[in-house]
Amino acid sequence: MSLITKQLALDLQVPASRLQNTGNLFVTRPPVPTARSWARDVGDIVIRKGRLWVRTTKPEVTAALADAFGQADGAWFLEMKTVEQLTELLRNFGLKVTNMAPFFVPSNQLSRQLTAGMHLIEADAIPKYQANHAIKMAFGYDPAAPDRLGIGYELDGDLVAVAGASQNGRYCWEIGVELLDPAFRHQGIASRLVQQLTAEIQLRRQDVLPLYGTQFSHVQSMNVAIRAGFVLGWTELLIGKAVLKWCLGSSGDMIWLRSTDRMFCKITKVCARNGVALWYTLSGFFWVFQSHQ
Repeated sequence: MSLITKQLALDLQVPASRLQNTGNLFVTRPPVPTARSWARDVGDIVIRKGRLWVRTTKPEVTAALADAFGQADGAWFLEMKTVEQLTELLRNFGLKVTNMAPFFVPSNQLSRQLTAGMHLIEADAIPKYQANHAIKMAFGYDPAAPDRLGIGYELDGDLVAVAGASQNGRYCWEIGVELLDPAFRHQGIASRLVQQLTAEIQLRRQDVLPLYGTQFSHVQSMNVAIRAGFVLGWTELLIGKAVLKWCLGSSGDMIWLRSTDRMFCKITKVCARNGVALWYTLSGFFWVFQSHQ
């Protein structure tokens, strides 16, 4: 059984065998400490091998998602019409998609070949790099997601690039990489660091899955992963609470309400049934009430 299956089964809190079945999966589960950070919020949607694996903490949300997308083809789930449908559904529960990302995994066992200028950074040596404020992605210095291993590239005694792997879930070490000197861009350094860090992890820890997450808009980052020997393992959407922003004011017998959350549509409908006239602007975010009394 693959480490991907083991970790995602932990994230979803289902037996790993359920992920080997056909069809989409919808479950209601609370987050657990052994899950990746993406599986510790209100919900997440994993898209893998054309299927949807969905976990939320709210039974009513799970049921609504299953009803809407139970037969959906995961391969086409990110078409805009489906994303809009998902957005509207979540809004009804005060939720929204808070993040979306592709996650890359090694395509096979990579070869360890450290070249001149490269050096491994053991976990106990990582804290000293916290003084280098240029390092923002490679190390997190977070006890809840401890940094496990790093690799640096030096030239003439200066650190010009660094990559690190931190614990994210029971089976995953997530990799971050950055060039500290822009003069060294487009030379393949980032890909080589990711490749060699991954090879070292695979050599030391066969029970760990090196993981590389980024954003779909960051084409350069995705290319780094691909050139390092990674392939797309899955896509994931993170579900969290919508931040409600609103203000209420009045002028004479007029009351106006502005909100960034259309859940107020429910409130306006109730008011309309109670003899309150409703005006709705083209923007979809303004409602005005006037009493008929």
